[in-house]
Amino acid sequence: MSAIRLDGLLAKLKDPDQDLRAMAASDILDALKGTTNQLSSSEGETCTAALVKLLSDTQSHVQNLAMECLGQVVQLLEPETLRNTITSICTGIQQRGRDASNTALSVGLRVMIGRIALAIEDPSVLGSLAAPLVAVLQGSSELAADVMVDIFSSLSDMITHAGAQIAADAANVEQIQHLLLGVIGNGNITIRRRAIAVLGDFVVSVPGRHSDEALSTIFERYMTCTKDSDKCILLRVLVTITRQCPGRVAALIPTIVERELGATEDSEREVRVTLLLVFETFVRYCADIVAAKRDDICAAAASAVRFDPNYNYDDDDDGMDTSSDGDMDDEFGDDDGADDAYDDDQDDSWDVRLSGVKLLASLAKCGLYQPHEVVSTIGSLLVERFKEREDVVRAEVIFAYAIVADTLKAQGTGCAGGAADVLQRQAPRVVAAALAAIKSYPKSTETKQLAFAVFARLVSVNASMLDDSLANILPLVTSALDAEDTSGALQTASTSLVKTNLKLDVLALLRALTACSEISAAAKEFFAVAKDGIRKNVASKTLQVPAAAFDAATGLVVLLRGAAGSASGDIAQFVPWAEEMARCAVPLAAADDHALRASVLGFIGTLLQKFGDSIGAPVSEELLKTLTSAGGSASDTQLVLGAVVRAIAQPTALPRDQVLAVAAGALQQAYPLLSQDSAAASTAALEAVKALAGYGADALGERGEDIVRSIVAIISRAPDSPPVAALQALAAVCPSVSVQCMQGIAAELLAQLAAATVYGRQSAAAIDRLFQIVGAEFPDVVDSWKGEIVANWQRAFEQYAQQCRAAGSEAIQMQFPGSGLDSAAKSINALQTGLYKARAQEWSSEYLSSLMREAPEADDDIALTCLGLRALGYAAAGGSLAHSPALAEQLQEHVGSKHDSVRGEAAAALGKYVGSHPALFAALFSGATAAGSTGAGAGGQSMLQAVKEAVDMIVGANRDRASAGPMWEQITAFAQGSQGPIADALAQSLATFALAFPEKYVPLLAARAASGDGSTDVKAFYITAFRAVLADKQRRPECDAELKGALAAVLGSIDDSDVEIRRLGLLALFTTIQGKPELAEGVIGAVGPALFRRTAIDESLVRMVSMGPFKKRVDDGLEARKAAFQCVHALVRALPSAVDCDAVADSVVRGIPDEYEIRLLVLQIVNESLPRLSGVYEARLDALADAIERAQALKLPTKPVRQEIEKHTATLKATTTLLAALGPAARSAPTPSAKFNALLESAAGDGSAR
Repeated sequence: MSAIRLDGLLAKLKDPDQDLRAMAASDILDALKGTTNQLSSSEGETCTAALVKLLSDTQSHVQNLAMECLGQVVQLLEPETLRNTITSICTGIQQRGRDASNTALSVGLRVMIGRIALAIEDPSVLGSLAAPLVAVLQGSSELAADVMVDIFSSLSDMITHAGAQIAADAANVEQIQHLLLGVIGNGNITIRRRAIAVLGDFVVSVPGRHSDEALSTIFERYMTCTKDSDKCILLRVLVTITRQCPGRVAALIPTIVERELGATEDSEREVRVTLLLVFETFVRYCADIVAAKRDDICAAAASAVRFDPNYNYDDDDDGMDTSSDGDMDDEFGDDDGADDAYDDDQDDSWDVRLSGVKLLASLAKCGLYQPHEVVSTIGSLLVERFKEREDVVRAEVIFAYAIVADTLKAQGTGCAGGAADVLQRQAPRVVAAALAAIKSYPKSTETKQLAFAVFARLVSVNASMLDDSLANILPLVTSALDAEDTSGALQTASTSLVKTNLKLDVLALLRALTACSEISAAAKEFFAVAKDGIRKNVASKTLQVPAAAFDAATGLVVLLRGAAGSASGDIAQFVPWAEEMARCAVPLAAADDHALRASVLGFIGTLLQKFGDSIGAPVSEELLKTLTSAGGSASDTQLVLGAVVRAIAQPTALPRDQVLAVAAGALQQAYPLLSQDSAAASTAALEAVKALAGYGADALGERGEDIVRSIVAIISRAPDSPPVAALQALAAVCPSVSVQCMQGIAAELLAQLAAATVYGRQSAAAIDRLFQIVGAEFPDVVDSWKGEIVANWQRAFEQYAQQCRAAGSEAIQMQFPGSGLDSAAKSINALQTGLYKARAQEWSSEYLSSLMREAPEADDDIALTCLGLRALGYAAAGGSLAHSPALAEQLQEHVGSKHDSVRGEAAAALGKYVGSHPALFAALFSGATAAGSTGAGAGGQSMLQAVKEAVDMIVGANRDRASAGPMWEQITAFAQGSQGPIADALAQSLATFALAFPEKYVPLLAARAASGDGSTDVKAFYITAFRAVLADKQRRPECDAELKGALAAVLGSIDDSDVEIRRLGLLALFTTIQGKPELAEGVIGAVGPALFRRTAIDESLVRMVSMGPFKKRVDDGLEARKAAFQCVHALVRALPSAVDCDAVADSVVRGIPDEYEIRLLVLQIVNESLPRLSGVYEARLDALADAIERAQALKLPTKPVRQEIEKHTATLKATTTLLAALGPAARSAPTPSAKFNALLESAAGDGSAR
């Protein structure tokens, strides 16, 4: 922006004509937006002075333009100019006092500060602007409330974005602290609220002593105040801080809760509301800290929601009138003048009840209650209050109950603790209470909407949840759906919108009711009436309603068809409705509204698929004609093709002759999209082609070969792996084309697919299916295709082998291309499967065996052998391989190969082969244990891996109970007689038995693990197997039930005399806590004392080892102790309410001077547990200080190596970090610890505390 142009525009700002001033300001704004050139100091001063003066203009629109200009110009000004401008505005505000024009100045100030906070990268510039604002606020007695609020908002932006810079100015930060602590008691509630928020920002965002002092002052004032108004103010400040940074006040929360919980019910209204807000905030942001008081907090909320001293409710819930007759049918008018509701202008108890409801909602969401407890405790309280007379409170009550239902919806169908059953029993009361509330307050449409939202959530947990109540809900449903779109000239736009929302909520409930597999008798009766309301609303002229009605109709069609074979499956009464819905859908299939058109087309496709043989032939033919003749853009055609696919894809109720009659029209729509570059368009066309191909060559007509070539072209255009939809469509179409056509495209298609068979993991399943069909339909091409696949795999393996040699390692540096081998093997097997089908032959391993080379050495031979072995493994897993002693011998030979890749593939193939023939397991196990009973030697390990593969298949996959018994006996007999460590592969095999048949093998495994019989190695073997069961993330609920009863016996090994057994027992406990904390919760009381004993150093396990002239301290108990501390950390994180707080703190004291690995775990324990155990740590500050001093006093050796220096440095950093973490506890301790504070000051002095 040129100086000349700027001067000219600024001069026009003084023009007497307001329009010219406005135009000039607008031009300046455009100019400022269009430049990034910085203004010189003089230009900036001139520009801002003129704009600040314009804030006092007599015309508001000119003032607004001036504000926008000031906000835009900040990024073009020098810092000094910014400071002068802000000072000038603040001076103007101070001089004008309560003058009305001050509002424009304060808003301009707020706009500038807000823009500076976002646009200026250097926060020190923003921090330097605080002084003039503080000066104005200190003399604020003459300022209007809205002006002060603007200034506080500006100060909030400064503190939030430049807190560190403000803290650096000692005088300024002290003034801000003093100002905020004084103004939070302002008599104006608007100012007070804003000041409270700013004080919270100050404590959270300004580091250092002053924010700590501010927090301490707030808390001290709270603890000593005698006025209720002061208490409310101070507590609201703490609430603000908690919401922004919960850790800042974590140490104070237990004191506040303990002090206030008992006084809540007897407090005055304002105090009670504040305390409920405090508890709600603590529950939401610091649930773990208040977990021990959850029931007391819930009781306070329950008392609050019942608090209504000015009104007498009828508390006989059992006598609720659940009928919905009478007024309800026609009360959809304006909500104004609801004269049936109690009205008392002097009644202000409603906000107590509202706060109580919000607290209950927070308790429902915070996780302190199990789902069944949420329903039985919190849900029951809320249902009781559906009768609330105040609209705003009643809405919050019903909304809170929706949250309760959501907690179960999030759990899915397996709600823990029988929560779904509890909700099922409670549902009739919920419906009765909701209907009673609606009848009492019939003009409250919000109550109706929320009631339907709750009903929908109940149904989403269990589709039959409302079956017993549907008859009572039905009148309300019909009255809502029957309401007219308009009610004459007196109908307001807002009332129409409310009614529309209610209809959408009702239709959403109907849609939820249809989302089940079968229809109950009650639901059938319900829909026999409700269907007419759906029909009426598809003709609605109101936005979204017709689409929602068609969606509900679609769900109902699916539900009815699914129930056609059940006891309540006579759906004849719904056929006329379905035909009428079809006639309504035809003209709307080309609707302008995209959402409506999509819903209509979805309905048509579903209706044809489910009712194609029930509705009259003329109706279905008209619907098909609508689909196959619809025109429009490519996106419209995609929607239509989606409906076509839904209608004709098998299985469908449409007769074959009707599909064939419209096949040509459908292909005419789909075929042009095959050549489009749009992936969405081509996919829609491919799905349509695939669906039509299911009807054979008759459906494709003369276009079959053209379609094949188009699909191959799509595959050729794909930049990466072939599109799955294209492969599926090609597999569907191939049987309908000639051999000559396939021969013509075979070379091009193979060129595109050969690489994908090795590298295309995403499309592997689709390729396999295509290859099976190709093998079955065109066996002459199989040999050439297999050769190309083999060649591609050999090239991939050769590249891997070369990289390994270049890296100097055969396997460590490079990753074996297992996914490529996987795809290639599956493709080979698919072709073979198709070939044998075409020749009507049994599956043979001859070809795959021919791939394997005896003692392979060259890369090509190793690649072929691996491919043959992997393919044989898949064939065996699929049950395709007959018993062949020669094949078994060949596999066993390769298990002994010197090449890791061959050996691993052979072990997997042998295991799967034996898995398909369980009678061979005994011989396999005998050979494996003879070769590597202790897991020694590569061949022995591979044989044991083959055993594991066989167990996984026989026991894990096939659940062969008859074979499992002898196999278990064979493995355990070997283990009992073992004289050394037993391979982990066998331990994992035993775990498979327990996971497959938990009722039998979990107790057996636990008994072996807990038994004192056998050697240490044997006991370690069984504990390892038990831990493998605990670590499995896919285990079934019945397995958990058995583990729950067996866990305590196994975890008794924590107290074993052998340190290795103790370590394994501790790891089992850690695995339990990590995976399923609820399993550990029942035993932690019994094993807890032993666990915490294991956090102490066992001096009997410490020994000195001579290393030449040096001696080294070796602690054989370190690994077990580390496992113990891992358990403690997992406990305080996953089960904080179950741990012994004193024991945790004592273990922290013990662990601080321990080894570096232990110290890191201790730091994690402190960070996790400090909010909950602050008081416990406060009582041990001296002991903690002694432990930290001992850790810091550790000396380096005389001539340390680099690792020792790094470890020592890390130790010092860790102790300093511990000091910082425990700092809040030290500052809030009732009795300060001189030792700990001295350590803190020392760390702060050398800068390490930062």
